[in-house]
Amino acid sequence: MAQPSSIKYVLYTHYNYMEGKDFKLFSDFKELKNQEQRKDLSTLAINEAEKDVQADFDFQQLSGIGYLEKHFPQLKELLTSKLEEGNLVIFYSTGFADCLDGIAEGKTRAELLAEHKEIEFSYRYGQSLVKYMRSFYPELVARVRIITPIDLYDIFGRLHKLTADNLRWWFIGKSKAIHYDTPKSVEALLRLRLLGSGVPVFRLDHDVIFRGGEDTESNKLGLFSVISACIRTYQHCLQDPNVATFLLSASYDSQTLTGENKDKLEGWRGAFATRVFPALKVDKNILQKVGQVVEDEKKGSKSLFTWESYAEAVFSSDLARDFYGLTSKNSAATEVKGIGKIGAHPFTSIISGAMLCLSDGAILDLPPFSNFTLNVMWIDDHLKYGLHRELRHLITMKSDDELLFDIARQNGVMVKKKRAKIDNLPSYVLGSYLPTLLWGAVMDAWLNPNPLPKYLSGTPSESDTGRWGEVKRHGRSQGVFASALQLALEKGVFTTPDRFQVKNALIEVGLQRITEVRNQWAKLTAGDEGKEVETFASIWAKGTVSDYFPELADKCYGMAHKSINEREGDKKEELKKTTDLNEFQLHDDFLTLVEDALEYIEWTLNWPKIVQVVRSIEQGAVKTDLSWEPE
Repeated sequence: MAQPSSIKYVLYTHYNYMEGKDFKLFSDFKELKNQEQRKDLSTLAINEAEKDVQADFDFQQLSGIGYLEKHFPQLKELLTSKLEEGNLVIFYSTGFADCLDGIAEGKTRAELLAEHKEIEFSYRYGQSLVKYMRSFYPELVARVRIITPIDLYDIFGRLHKLTADNLRWWFIGKSKAIHYDTPKSVEALLRLRLLGSGVPVFRLDHDVIFRGGEDTESNKLGLFSVISACIRTYQHCLQDPNVATFLLSASYDSQTLTGENKDKLEGWRGAFATRVFPALKVDKNILQKVGQVVEDEKKGSKSLFTWESYAEAVFSSDLARDFYGLTSKNSAATEVKGIGKIGAHPFTSIISGAMLCLSDGAILDLPPFSNFTLNVMWIDDHLKYGLHRELRHLITMKSDDELLFDIARQNGVMVKKKRAKIDNLPSYVLGSYLPTLLWGAVMDAWLNPNPLPKYLSGTPSESDTGRWGEVKRHGRSQGVFASALQLALEKGVFTTPDRFQVKNALIEVGLQRITEVRNQWAKLTAGDEGKEVETFASIWAKGTVSDYFPELADKCYGMAHKSINEREGDKKEELKKTTDLNEFQLHDDFLTLVEDALEYIEWTLNWPKIVQVVRSIEQGAVKTDLSWEPE
């Protein structure tokens, strides 16, 4: 095992490849075997039989484990490189919610493993991977740390009940199950344990570090130069006395937009953190082909026309540029419009899954956005960066007044991301992705009162350059949520009157942003042979989903209340009341978003308590510690 001083970096990822399918195999197997054993056994014998069932299940048959193990040769090469040695922390989250609930209920570690199949499954999943490494890659046993929910018991199982009761809403929110950003709270714990070590933690999406067949063939993860560049940037920030708090990340591979794929879906689907699917055309004629066997003119053979086939057939690079707010010539975001105006700038905003790194000050000052019940786009990268900036944690000017808003994004450092295939494009985009994107845009309005700072790395048009003087860089933020958090931190309390006042302001600003998004997306259409062609974003904004996808009529109602859609025609009204939102898909969720934002202020005030709990454990006792030694 390498000495702690030899570790130059730590990678963190949440691994959930085939998670649901693998757990179902385990659960079905265990249930079937238990039923067979119960036919003729006494109660005592049943308990003994269940132990046998646990031993019978072969975890090596699971797709997720097999897929991960294929990457071990490349991981060995990467992590044991003498140039820059590192560790990888993999979080497998099945049973996370049950574990937090069990801790709040005062259950023991043994009780949690015995009573919850999800917790047992993830624990044994991790044990199987460790066993495999011991047999075939012993060098990785100390390098690759598999973290499962039960490992958190060693940290939080000591909490007083009054504090433990809050764990669930701090880490998960009001949802019954965890959402896609919840596992990032575990990354925050990892960062807290490494405070003061000088070793950076870089977060990667699992489909960036584990990309399947292409990696196996080339035997390269493609991360050596990326990690070296990010370490150099991290050390540079540490050595600069003017920088106290910083966030940084690499980029996804946007270079594809200047190559042969610049006008093809393949070039755009992995270029940015924000996905391009809302900008796809909705063509009734081509929709009829989905699920049919059709003639492939290029291959000269017949094949099944899938949703992937549909996406490739209807993709328009012009619509994609309009959606992101890019110029038509060089695909640069130089004007304040599109996604960059209402959310994360496609070229300058940091990306959580692309080597995101936070300074010690950043992880101490703010907890992760882990308490939000809904999926919110950009929740823990662009929005977190904006909150730090508006709280005046970041240096944003040099002495000569040169702005430094773009220090976070390393545009020359890129990672590749393997985007998963979409099985049901309409259900995903209209029922899941567009609401997620909308809530990110609403939070952007709460945190970033002026969109111009997001455009520093680009060159704003002449009409925008004069607005730089409007950017407030000091004192109280003009962002309604950021200013409320500022005040709560200054006073050390968030009173009931404060909460009521902030809630009304969040609703007002949120409705204004929803109106702006609705107007922007309703215009995201194309003229095709003299006829207007809609996009997924435009039919959702207008409330006309049922005209194209009647099977989604009971799930996707658009953004405004049905009565507003019916009377307004082409000119969109301003949404002024929460009841102006459609009552099925957005109204209640918007109010939930508001409440979760208010709860985040409470979460921030309680964050120092969690920091103390996490930091109180002896170094080397937690599996993520550099000095931890495997058994």
